[in-house]
Amino acid sequence: MALYPKLVRNVFLPLSLWRAGEWAQMRYLREFEHTQFLSTEAIRELQWQRLRALLHHAYTQCPFYRARFDRVGLTPDDLHALEDLRALPVLEKSDIQAQGENMVARNWPRDDLVPNQTGGSTGAPVAFYLSKDRKCSRAAATLRHNRWAGWRIGDRAAVIWGAPRDRPADSWRARLRSVLLREPLWLDTANLTEANLADFHTKLIYYRPRILQAYARSAVLFARYLQGRGWTPHRPHALVTSAEVLEAEERQLLEEVFGCPVFNRYGCREVSVIASECPAHSGLHIMAEGLYVEIETPHGPAAPGEMGSILVTDLLNYAMPLIRYRIGDVGAWAQGACPCGRGLPRLERIAGRVTDFLVGCDGRLVSGVYLATYVVAQRPSLGQVQIVQRTAGAVTYRIKPGRDFNLLRDLEYLQKATRRYLGAQTQIDSEVVEELPTEASGKFLFSRSTVAPHFLSQRSDRNAQVDALT
Repeated sequence: MALYPKLVRNVFLPLSLWRAGEWAQMRYLREFEHTQFLSTEAIRELQWQRLRALLHHAYTQCPFYRARFDRVGLTPDDLHALEDLRALPVLEKSDIQAQGENMVARNWPRDDLVPNQTGGSTGAPVAFYLSKDRKCSRAAATLRHNRWAGWRIGDRAAVIWGAPRDRPADSWRARLRSVLLREPLWLDTANLTEANLADFHTKLIYYRPRILQAYARSAVLFARYLQGRGWTPHRPHALVTSAEVLEAEERQLLEEVFGCPVFNRYGCREVSVIASECPAHSGLHIMAEGLYVEIETPHGPAAPGEMGSILVTDLLNYAMPLIRYRIGDVGAWAQGACPCGRGLPRLERIAGRVTDFLVGCDGRLVSGVYLATYVVAQRPSLGQVQIVQRTAGAVTYRIKPGRDFNLLRDLEYLQKATRRYLGAQTQIDSEVVEELPTEASGKFLFSRSTVAPHFLSQRSDRNAQVDALT
């Protein structure tokens, strides 16, 4: 019924935000809908004005950042352009874990701090704070990026998700709010069984959501489940994937099974939505009004198409600034303008979590997802596999055996196939297990490497500090 979505957009949601003291969300949404079509130069100027204000605030109010500036012999007034930010060291997860309280602004009201925490998919969990205003701007950014996929406020939606903290509460008030605001139908990926996959399929047929949002690999699993049984699924208007890398063949599978376009999205809990595809599907547009993104290689800023570590500065979180934060992913810039006319910069691709990469015996980097696709998936008898790496040039396959599994023959296959991609001297071990557990959030990691993050982060901060201001 067309009337009800309008009631949600124009009455129920605004009233809910007003009662919660979060009316700023609507103000930010109006701003972001306008600024996305500014010129590239105008967006960069907006970023610079917001970055300059953030740096002065962090320098005067956050002991951690005052010490960082002092160590490199600079003040915020010594930085004159966005590119000069490279004079500051990279912020690592370990810095937040060790110095989090010193990163909180001394002048910020404690009752305005919103605690949050990462799921730890790239290492130990990281605790941090948002301001209430930043919570609103993050929500507004999500709503704008939803619209690019045709997802309007009030539309029926369903999610295949696994972060317990994101799931709506179960109180009667929460259930009433969910009904009034049409909050999504939920399939929890933290506990997937054939029974609840079948149940979710039935619910989708009945509920008929316009939008399906999912962890990328959870969506692929669901698609393969439906395809394997020959079932015809509900076909939504669009499928929004996030949280994990989406490979080209996986996108093709999803579009074939669900009969709709896929809109890939990239983000993390620390800064929320980082980038999303628009209807042109020509890369992922950065949420540039609220974030300044850099891509760094060992020799400096990445050129378009060149892979490097992604660094993010949150321009709108004054409660606990995150400046040049290495979030643990790698990506590449897109070149040229997007046909959609938006002035927002774009990522060409995201190659995966840094820990998804494996380091070969000769220093080469190979995506663990690539090995899962072109080594493991080619051998059905292996069943379910996780690749673990603790030393460069050595990997361990943790195997939950499939039908016809043979340890000697399958291990011989893994050794030959793996050395083809990681190098002839690569050491390969195996471990047969009964279960391969998911992360607490419900994500399953095909590969976990403690080597790659250190390997990719090898760059000289000292040289970067010198180069940035010369």
